Amino acid sequence: MVVAMKLQNMFAWDNGQGPWGKPKGASKPQARAPERPFAGRDSGPRAQPELEDVVNEMAEKLRGFWKGGQGGNGGRPSGVGPGGIGYEWWAVGGLMLYLASGLYIVAPEEQGVVTRFGAYVKTSDSGLNYHLPWPMESVVKLPVTRVNQLEVGFRSGEAREDVIDVPAESMMLTGDQNILDLDFTVNWKIKNPAAFIFNVADPGGTLVDVAESVMRETIGRHPVDDALTSNKAAIQQEAKEQMQRVLDAYGMGIVIVNVALQRVNPPTEVVEAFRDVQAANADKERLINEARGYANQIVPLARGEAAKMIEQAEGYKAAKVAEATGAAERFNAQVGAYQAAPGVTRDRLYFETMQAVLKDVPKVVTTSRNANGVLPFLPLDRMVKPAAGPEVPATEGGAR
Repeated sequence: MVVAMKLQNMFAWDNGQGPWGKPKGASKPQARAPERPFAGRDSGPRAQPELEDVVNEMAEKLRGFWKGGQGGNGGRPSGVGPGGIGYEWWAVGGLMLYLASGLYIVAPEEQGVVTRFGAYVKTSDSGLNYHLPWPMESVVKLPVTRVNQLEVGFRSGEAREDVIDVPAESMMLTGDQNILDLDFTVNWKIKNPAAFIFNVADPGGTLVDVAESVMRETIGRHPVDDALTSNKAAIQQEAKEQMQRVLDAYGMGIVIVNVALQRVNPPTEVVEAFRDVQAANADKERLINEARGYANQIVPLARGEAAKMIEQAEGYKAAKVAEATGAAERFNAQVGAYQAAPGVTRDRLYFETMQAVLKDVPKVVTTSRNANGVLPFLPLDRMVKPAAGPEVPATEGGAR
């Protein structure tokens, strides 16, 4: 009843005072006339009240609404709340708290996505920010600088030794029709928070499906030896680039940092056979390398010997040609000398020939003067060296 009376006093047009009531200091209204439409309004024009007076009067009426009347709350006026504070101040305080609930802080490694009734409004950076209170607007904070790790083919526990294999994800077929048990990790972070939230219903599950599918496709283009030994880096880079292209096509707002192959093994049932094959391949490579090393050592030596023999042959050729040329020129000179003096030339040739023949032969020279009455003796045992033969053993008495 009190509230109804206050409202009736607030809206003055109900008692014939017009929508703004009477100016300040006017006399109290007279008894209410019978109700009829627009009762109490002047038919002619009247002066407009000042804006300051209107505001003051409205404030006074509001204070009267909250504070007017006495109640039975322990002798406290009915418009006064606990602590002697008027209900209007409690209402103002509650309104301020409600408005202050829109304040939020975004951490340095985060970005906030603000939505209004579920629709995207803006992306806020780190620091103190504000949005309209709930339920009009809300914010979702996402870590955009943190690098997240996705495990495919296995799940690691708290300790590094606690690793659970997931064969449904890790079994893959290579390009040469071999099966591999392949575990890998994908490190990623959020590039566009709004796209991460709104473009895909399940970003985590979609990322797992994309990573597994791309890795299967990449392994299917390579032989088993590439994944086991020699070409892991190329496979990782190829898978990373392909994953990024697929995620960009989906508009997920994710950037792939790197892809790492963790464990690449053949299936348990054939692991021993694979190890034997790998050992044989290792022996093959070792023997090939040893053969190449031997070839690299022998070939230069053989080429050096060949060059040496070629040079010797060229020198021998040049020497023989020069010798033959000299002999021919000497013979031509001898022919000319013989034609000019045959006797002298014949004697000189005879002497030169005998000198060459008897050069190393022992000689005994005798004359007819000393030979009279002397028996000529020719020491053949000194002139002819006996051939070496088997030694004859000595007999008794020292005779041979």
